[in-house]
Amino acid sequence: MENYQNIFNRDFYPTPTHVIEDMLKMSDVCGKIVLEPSAGTGNIVDYLQKHGAKAVLTCEINDKFRNILAGKSEVVGSDFLQLGPERISHIDMIVMNPPFSTIKKHLLHAWEIAPDGCEIVSLTNSSLFERTYYKDREREQILEIVEQHGSQEELGAAFAESDERQTNVSVSVVRLYKPKTEEFEFDDYFSMEADDQEYQGYGIMPYNFVRDIVNRYVEAVKQFDSVMAASDNINSLIKGIGVGSIRFGASGENTENITRDMFKKRIQKEAWRWVFNKFEIDKYVTSGVLGNINKFVELQQNIPFTMRNIYKMVDLIILNSGNFMNAAICEAFDYICEFSDENSTAGEKWKTNSNYMVNRKFIIPHMCEYDSYGYKYEYVNISWGRSVDKMNDVIKALCFITGKPFEWKEANPYGKEVERHLPSVSQFARDQKMNWGEWYEWTFFRIKGFKKGTMHFEFIDEDVWYKFNQAVAKQRGWSLPQKSNKTKNENRRKKATT
Repeated sequence: MENYQNIFNRDFYPTPTHVIEDMLKMSDVCGKIVLEPSAGTGNIVDYLQKHGAKAVLTCEINDKFRNILAGKSEVVGSDFLQLGPERISHIDMIVMNPPFSTIKKHLLHAWEIAPDGCEIVSLTNSSLFERTYYKDREREQILEIVEQHGSQEELGAAFAESDERQTNVSVSVVRLYKPKTEEFEFDDYFSMEADDQEYQGYGIMPYNFVRDIVNRYVEAVKQFDSVMAASDNINSLIKGIGVGSIRFGASGENTENITRDMFKKRIQKEAWRWVFNKFEIDKYVTSGVLGNINKFVELQQNIPFTMRNIYKMVDLIILNSGNFMNAAICEAFDYICEFSDENSTAGEKWKTNSNYMVNRKFIIPHMCEYDSYGYKYEYVNISWGRSVDKMNDVIKALCFITGKPFEWKEANPYGKEVERHLPSVSQFARDQKMNWGEWYEWTFFRIKGFKKGTMHFEFIDEDVWYKFNQAVAKQRGWSLPQKSNKTKNENRRKKATT
């Protein structure tokens, strides 16, 4: 047995089969796309494939292990903590045994980037759930997520008799289910026929751009076929004279063999991403819809990559942009209200009274970061994650409500027309070098960041505030909210003093 303690690191504990069985006794992996973010030598990967997983995606920071995994899974990254949601928007589950030294960061990142409807099953040290007398923001976040969206089960010293590496540390399994929001389905919308030669696109993007990318895709697949045919011939010839150390074929970045289907899928995915970037689809949709688009790109294999389908997809997205924004308004409303009783007039979280409103001032937790691995930020630093995406969606939705452009064109100092857009909250904080605890005006809000991680928001314009709440009321079928007497009295006092 290898001395894993010396060869690798103190966090490497291969998962025994009986522990994996305990982890997944309440789950069905058959037919599902599963991510294993700290895959090691692949014990969990092997179990998932043996029990019918449709596909297994992996991350592994160790180069030696990553090369092993490349032969049995799709390696999507090395450092899981750097993996973005767009890479896994199509998965059904995350099953993991992460490094216990960074367990909290791994759990929070898994929850952050998991697509809606995703099931997360993770081992963790049981001490995470023991009562402590010191403040730990990450631990508190995890406990709140587990309480609202899952469960925790004590497994005890499950690694005490492991054949590979033993420890008496008590472990638990955390099971989470990320709520599923309404998805925009793209299936059954596309043509399964090849393009007519004379098919013409329309205005949004020059026809020749789309024709070029489709032609490149088709020609690349043809060339792959011819190259592989030549490769087979060469391998047959050299095998006959005993040359076994050389092998011709297609291989990926992790040295795995690339089949024709794998090649088609990967190049088609990148071609779709090229199209979406060129069409600047993010102008028209929210982060949630972008996740659905990424999921479509990852999962579709049978839909022909044709000019007809490209234009049908873009047309579908742009024509439904209003519906996307209406959905974003309600999502933003619920998102703001979920954090604190003080964020709404309801007096409690999750309440859906007909006169329920987001307060003009509200607080979003865990949005700022002051101390990162001992480095203390002099200015407000915005943490990457769901909060940033959601607040950027709020801005797009408010632009939709008020008719204010999210993006526009203007002349730069040299007279050249350039694209401009409202800055994200992260970009704004960087550009302004925001001081901690001071108010700044950003788009529709005054904002203030605090070292404890919270960010305070206040609608600058009272009318925008009401339009936001009234838009939600209209979508939900509530009676339209009215101004409170307190607000009316404040307005009277302001007028009297001016």
